[in-house]
Amino acid sequence: MFERKVKGTMMVDLVRMIRGNKDKNWGKYLKSEDWNVIKGYVLPSAWYPLDTYQRCGMAIFQLLAGGNTEIVRMRGKIRGKELFDTTYKHILFDRNPMKALTSFVNLYGQLFNFSFLEFKKMGANHACVSHNFDPSDPGNLPYCYQLLGHLDTLIEMTGGENIKTEIKEKTWQGAEATVFDIQWE
Repeated sequence: MFERKVKGTMMVDLVRMIRGNKDKNWGKYLKSEDWNVIKGYVLPSAWYPLDTYQRCGMAIFQLLAGGNTEIVRMRGKIRGKELFDTTYKHILFDRNPMKALTSFVNLYGQLFNFSFLEFKKMGANHACVSHNFDPSDPGNLPYCYQLLGHLDTLIEMTGGENIKTEIKEKTWQGAEATVFDIQWE
């Protein structure tokens, strides 16, 4: 059976938040195998089980964000800026939002050992990114809002102004894919 995995780059921030909040009841959401990752040394280039990543994300969504998607989106913006200023600064190369979005979708294909993002150019300053992950996964909702924050920051850092990003279709409401509509000037 194929085990879906995520790169450590995606795990680092989650592990840091869990370690920094020892007073929370993480045991309600995390399994013993998750603690092996959380207590270990997370290497950005190593692969980790997607299930652990999902459970960590859901635990943080519930215990630190209180189930608030806007807090998750804000954290996505902050984490996106950290990643685009350092590890993934190459996708900001020529301050072109459309090229950056294309690079971002390609990059995400390298952070997971399976593909689930698709990019579609809608116009000169308008694009859609689709996320076709398992709609039954409860971690899908917070993950998509974190991703929305990443997209907000990416467009801003590459020169887009008057940015309007929204989730047009949602798998957790029955859509075939979650669709992020991204427009800017």
